[in-house]
Amino acid sequence: MLLKKQNAVQRYELGAEVSRPKQMASIPRTAHLAIIGESNSGKGSVIANIIRQEVEAGGEVWFIDLKSGMEAENYAAVLDNKAYSLQEAKDLLSAFNMDVDTRAERWRGQVRTVDDQHERHRLLVIDEAADLIRSGSDKKTSDACVESIRSALSRSRALNCTVVVSTQNPRVSTSLPYRSLLLTTLALRLNSKSEAVMALGEDAVQRGARPWQISFNRPGDGYLWDSESNTVRYIHVPFMTDQDIHSLRRPGTDDEAGEATAGARSHPTNKLWGLLRRPRKG
Repeated sequence: MLLKKQNAVQRYELGAEVSRPKQMASIPRTAHLAIIGESNSGKGSVIANIIRQEVEAGGEVWFIDLKSGMEAENYAAVLDNKAYSLQEAKDLLSAFNMDVDTRAERWRGQVRTVDDQHERHRLLVIDEAADLIRSGSDKKTSDACVESIRSALSRSRALNCTVVVSTQNPRVSTSLPYRSLLLTTLALRLNSKSEAVMALGEDAVQRGARPWQISFNRPGDGYLWDSESNTVRYIHVPFMTDQDIHSLRRPGTDDEAGEATAGARSHPTNKLWGLLRRPRKG
């Protein structure tokens, strides 16, 4: 059964090219994205703009924020699922992958790519993904989260799901052990060329990416690298105010009803269908 089509959105607009302000830079809505940058470099603004577009398009938003929800809770009115602890993250990621399996089973042999006509688009945001990497007594749960993320990245793009991860740590081998599956990267301000190579790879730097040269007073500036097309674009992501963030509502939702807030879950369930504070610049 086909779904009623929401606002057709094929791409996320990230921002304008710095050298050509009238030229917008965008990525496919199903492109898994890594956002890497120092504190106060603009990661929160990137996430805010993507979530805004997802909400306007009528999609789902799932959010993992292991800093006790300090970032995610600003999006509470539009979240479908959230995780603020490591165990909750494991459960959420398990539910995400279960639904990927369900979608694959439902549409296998019928379509090559699932879109909004078949399944509601789902955006999974993992803020400060390095926080998922643990040792000691948490290592088993941490490893399970990493494997679930790797599975989601490997299988969900064709099933109308997108994963966006952010981290301050440019050492992606440790902060993002599934880095090879994130083919699109936005590098905001970094401290050195060596950090840029760790975050983006040598090819991106050779093709002009210079995130270590971004000024501290230019939060939101960054180099967008697409490893599939080997292209680099220097862009600026617009800032969203507190009012912009907290006024986010799903299309057709009565602001006073609070239905979206009531529908946000602190942990996943097996009901697979129907079931921004000022975004910090770091």
